[in-house]
Amino acid sequence: MRFYSIRISNADGSLISAPGFQGLLGNQTYGSYVNGQTLPGAWNVELEIPVIDAATSQGFATARVWGVSPQEISQANDLNGKNIAIFGGMQKGLPLANPAQSGQMTSGTIFQAFGNSVGTSRTLDLVIMPGPGATSSNSGGTGTLKNPKNIVLNWPAGQPLGTAIQNALATAFPGAQVTVNLSANLVRSNNEQHRVQTLEQLAQFARETSFDIIKTPNYSGVSIVLTPNGGFSVFDGTATQPTAKQINFQDLIGQPTWINAPNISVKTVMRADLAISTPITLPQTKIQNTSAAVSSQVNQTTSFQGGFTVVSLTHYGNYRQASDDAWCTVIEAAPNNIGGNT
Repeated sequence: MRFYSIRISNADGSLISAPGFQGLLGNQTYGSYVNGQTLPGAWNVELEIPVIDAATSQGFATARVWGVSPQEISQANDLNGKNIAIFGGMQKGLPLANPAQSGQMTSGTIFQAFGNSVGTSRTLDLVIMPGPGATSSNSGGTGTLKNPKNIVLNWPAGQPLGTAIQNALATAFPGAQVTVNLSANLVRSNNEQHRVQTLEQLAQFARETSFDIIKTPNYSGVSIVLTPNGGFSVFDGTATQPTAKQINFQDLIGQPTWINAPNISVKTVMRADLAISTPITLPQTKIQNTSAAVSSQVNQTTSFQGGFTVVSLTHYGNYRQASDDAWCTVIEAAPNNIGGNT
């Protein structure tokens, strides 16, 4: 069965419950799954959650909750600046559902909350700024030109860029988990200091600088990516890659397709177990044919096969929309072996 969990909290970590549901939903404000069971009367939600390199400008994530109370609409503005975490995917209940693929998809702060009432329909819209959540000492987020962060990259001569980035992120975002896997060859022969107002500006500087130092044709450059739990992952593809995740035939919604050379787009059932730079493998075998199946050989084989690496993700959801692609993850992936069999 489809699954979602939305948790809205104050800066001190205390949960904000939906009116009338205090203590009934566990540690969630809105949810579809409680005490090991799917709630038949759960709120309908719509989700659009992009996951992309911080160096690329992107819109914020959005969530819409249907069937809220008049109180939630009238007090929607009180949610501005609150922390939010969204979990999604599938839970047990259908033969092909895989609960292991569900999990946290994003976290951050609510940039804007507003309610609306049209006829008998009442909705609560949440615009979400991904990144570290607000605490008693900071307002959360990754910085905007209106509300900048003081991010300073102190980069001494001979020090790896990865160390300088780790120190800069740890200072600007205290408490956030920072994982760095960069080439040790990213060094300068001179001291360098760079001050920026947003994470996007830092990511752009790091990417441009890495290309200036390492000029090998297949080098992918430095990427800084927000993790679903509000931390940071910094990588450039030079570290040992983890074991590729297998995309099974039953996970696919439609066929993979070209979006721009050489990247492809793959649509799957909503899943939270993938991240940018995750290696994936598309199915290489045909689905099992039966006497009842009269489909062609073309329909039994994926149009793309082999190994790819995730470039970006977008989670789309409409909980009560019946179509299969109303609860999905769209993956942009690049082939690992350009010019090979992919």
